[in-house]
Amino acid sequence: MEIDIEVPDLLSVFGPSAAAEGERVQTRAKISELHFEQGDEIEEGELFAVLFNRHGTCEIVAPASGVLVSVRYEVGDSVASEDVLATIDTER
Repeated sequence: MEIDIEVPDLLSVFGPSAAAEGERVQTRAKISELHFEQGDEIEEGELFAVLFNRHGTCEIVAPASGVLVSVRYEVGDSVASEDVLATIDTER
């Protein structure tokens, strides 16, 4: 079975800190770290990527164990809520 690693809703991640500062929330973030490549094995809960924008950082962990069959972005790329960062094949 294939499971996607998705960007969470960035408004819910970064919104509270921005609202406290009276700022408009950015709905995009950049990838600052990627810890795995296509073909790598990953375990559920392992840190896959770190995203950042001016409101803070967000860690993305693997939702399941398996082999990364695709990684769609690179460090420095801009992503939005619900973008698929990678796909895990849980049966490999």
